[in-house]
Amino acid sequence: LALLFMPLVAFDAVGARLGMGGGYYDRLLGAVAPTQRPLLIGLAHEVQRSATPLPSASWDINLDLVLTEQALLPCSARGRSAHRG
Repeated sequence: LALLFMPLVAFDAVGARLGMGGGYYDRLLGAVAPTQRPLLIGLAHEVQRSATPLPSASWDINLDLVLTEQALLPCSARGRSAHRG
């Protein structure tokens, strides 16, 4: 996979995401080496953006980009590189 679009409940500027609480994506992606992971893109509405950092645990895997109705927002160095390219 080159891209993985992920649903979310909330996100912040560094790509932390709140999902539905099952940890499915984190468990799935945790088994994949970071260099082998697809580009992680959250699908959201602007109202889901948190102005403050979201809580994050050591096993949480942040998004590279977030796509909203207003913009494509880079959240990581990998996301910034993909956004420019």
